[in-house]
Amino acid sequence: MATTKVQGKVEPVKSEEEKEVVTDTLQTFTKDQLVKSKKYVHRRDALSALLDDGKSYSIAEIDNILNQFDKGGKQ
Repeated sequence: MATTKVQGKVEPVKSEEEKEVVTDTLQTFTKDQLVKSKKYVHRRDALSALLDDGKSYSIAEIDNILNQFDKGGKQ
């Protein structure tokens, strides 16, 4: 069985169908929810500027956007 390293853990490679299921079950949040959240209380200004109104984001997407922003890179 093939494996892949995800966030420091070795996991089996998932088929495209399994990837779709995992992606579909990720909890997402709107820009407004994220800006008001306690988790990102110190990043509110950045989130307000970087996120699009009406779009939903997973926590992984937000963390990636903020990491790229911190490094000075574009999304």
